[in-house]
Amino acid sequence: MMNSKKRKPARLDLTLAWILSYGTWIASALIAAWLVLPLLGQSPVVSIPYISGGLQLVTVGIAVIIMLPVLRVITMLIAFLHKRDYRFAAIAALVLLILLFAFAIGATSA
Repeated sequence: MMNSKKRKPARLDLTLAWILSYGTWIASALIAAWLVLPLLGQSPVVSIPYISGGLQLVTVGIAVIIMLPVLRVITMLIAFLHKRDYRFAAIAALVLLILLFAFAIGATSA
């Protein structure tokens, strides 16, 4: 017979859900602002230090969406290291290296 008690989500699960949820909302708000600002007569370009001409808000929103999985893997790596679960920390580090390698390949071919 199954236990009728509901399992409480682990802290790591809640943290990852929070990161993905709020990150998606932030990215969506940036993209929505990119759509609405021209209708209000405003420029959808934000000035960022060291980037000449600034960036479109939609570019920043898409960058946030792209970085969410990377942030998730970094959070998992830190959590596994904190728990001294070195096997899963090594797996998370390997996944992070693969992601960074893929970004490097994408940046050089663009």
